[in-house]
Amino acid sequence: MGRVGLTTDRLLLRHPVEADRARFVELFTDEEFMVFGAQLNTASANGRFDEMLEVSNLVEYAKQPIVDRASGTILGYTGVGVIDFDGVDYLEWGWRLVASARGKGVATEAVAALLTRADEIDDGKMLCFIEPANTPSRSVADKVGFDWWKRAHWGGDPKEAVDVLVRAVGVGGALLQAPPRPAMGRKIES
Repeated sequence: MGRVGLTTDRLLLRHPVEADRARFVELFTDEEFMVFGAQLNTASANGRFDEMLEVSNLVEYAKQPIVDRASGTILGYTGVGVIDFDGVDYLEWGWRLVASARGKGVATEAVAALLTRADEIDDGKMLCFIEPANTPSRSVADKVGFDWWKRAHWGGDPKEAVDVLVRAVGVGGALLQAPPRPAMGRKIES
């Protein structure tokens, strides 16, 4: 698999490397960065970063750092992870940014660039899960071509419903399943 990064006018997207661990542990344990999702402790943040590294070895457009080209600072990530949805491990697109980078088109720029790479590699439908209250992320999803599919519940808890969106990748097709790997996905029930 190629390890070539993508550049846009303002950003560099590249696969994560071990040297990124401290920054991502810092971000994953930061309440503001994790505003939509559970803030992690140091151990679970390291586990989440390990999963980023693992999936990046299997999928070219796995979650990767969004780096500000001007400063070299990691602003967040975009790409796919693995999620257990209705008993099947699927690829699920996501993104997250530091507060100072939000509202400036950074997420749309990064997501669109990496989705273009996915369109060149695979054919199928990509899942994306967004909490209903997360209107900025929903706006990004709309701009890059995700469409609402249905509402699902985290672990069957109706208080924690998420909107499930889909987007055709390449020529479209079935939902994109994750390549075989040790079971580490989060469970979602529809």
